[in-house]
Amino acid sequence: MILFNVNDRKSRDAYLCCKSEVVLSTDTGNVFILTDTPRAYGEDMNYSDQAPIFVKDCPSLLAKLKNVTAAGLVLELPKVMKASRVDRDRVFNYAKTFPVLRTKINPRHGFVVYLDDKECFFKNFSAVMGKRCRSHDRVPVNLECTFSAEEDPIMAKSEEGTILDISPGGCLINTRKYMGTESFVHVRIPDLENSRPIFCSVRWAKTEEEDASRPGMGVMFIDLSDDQLDNILAIQLTAQTR
Repeated sequence: MILFNVNDRKSRDAYLCCKSEVVLSTDTGNVFILTDTPRAYGEDMNYSDQAPIFVKDCPSLLAKLKNVTAAGLVLELPKVMKASRVDRDRVFNYAKTFPVLRTKINPRHGFVVYLDDKECFFKNFSAVMGKRCRSHDRVPVNLECTFSAEEDPIMAKSEEGTILDISPGGCLINTRKYMGTESFVHVRIPDLENSRPIFCSVRWAKTEEEDASRPGMGVMFIDLSDDQLDNILAIQLTAQTR
C-alpha cells in the first residue's frame, strides 16, 4: 500500500517511482482519493489546508478506512469497477455514510473529470465531520444485540451479544463467540428505533482465554444511518447525565 502527501515532493516522487511507503495516521477528517494519477488532482481536493491521501487500489483504501470514523471519498469509477466484487461492495457500504465524489481521468489529455459537484462534496464532508466526530467518548450501557458474519447480511445465522459501551463511532460487544477471523460484521441493536443491521469493521476480538471477564470484540460503525446516529447520541447523553 502506497500513500503520500501531495504537498510533500519527496514522498510524492517516492510514490510515483513506487520505491517507498508513507505511513498515514489514524486521525479522522481525511479525504481519500482512489487514483493512479495523483498529480492530475493538484491541490483541488485540499480541505482546510489539509492535503488529501492518495491510495492506489480498493484494498489499500479499505485498510485505511477501518481506522477512521469520518472521511470523504473521491472515487475514480473505472478503478472501483475493476476491483473484486467483495471489495467493491465494501467500498459501496462506506459510501452509504461517507460523502463521495465520483471522478474519472480523461484518457486523451489526462485531466480529472468531476462527475459530481466539488462544492457540494466539501459541504457534505464538513457536515459529516461535525456530526460523526462530535463525541466519541464511549459510555457504559447494557444493550442486547445480535451480529453475523459479513457474508450473512440478512443475519440468518446470527449470534447474540451484549453491548457494554457505545459511542457514535462504535461499540464493545460482549460475546463468547470469537469473531477474530472476520474483518467485517453486521450488528443489529433492537433498542434503536431503526434496528436495521449496521455494517461494521472489527477492530479487535478476544477469546475467554484472553479476557475471561469481557470476551468479545470492538467494532466500528460504517453505514450508520442518521436516525441511528441520533438514537446513539441520545443514549450517550442519557448515560452521561446519570
